[in-house]
Amino acid sequence: MSEQFEVGDVVELNSGGEVMTVEEIDDGYVSCVWFEGKQVQRATFAEGMLKKSTRQKASVKVTRT
Repeated sequence: MSEQFEVGDVVELNSGGEVMTVEEIDDGYVSCVWFEGKQVQRATFAEGMLKKSTRQKASVKVTRT
């Protein structure tokens, strides 16, 4: 189990890129999921390649007309 990440954490590559969600952690490797448009993407990264994201999440405001 990772001491740095937990399933559900929002992460990004140390070098930048897409904000991703941790899906699974296995022996130093972290599987992540994210969207590109409407397409789900998945990839696995070595734990040292990732950091917790500090980017603000987009907020959605729903109004009725």
